[in-house]
Amino acid sequence: MVTTLSPCWYCSGLVRQFGIGRVVIGENTTFYGGEDWLRENGVDVHVLQDPALIDVMTTFIDENPSLWNEDIGEE
Repeated sequence: MVTTLSPCWYCSGLVRQFGIGRVVIGENTTFYGGEDWLRENGVDVHVLQDPALIDVMTTFIDENPSLWNEDIGEE
């Protein structure tokens, strides 16, 4: 599975439920989800830390803080 950001706990659960063995993450500096749990349960997790993606996400978060906080469950 390839994903832009670190998978949230919900998505991490689905990775395990459906037996997905490898997750490639574009970047995890703006959001860090259930990566450690996935690794502990045998999923191969590879993080690219793509600088362009980090820039896109940082800009989006800076310009849309209320939307971002809603998406990640923060107030």
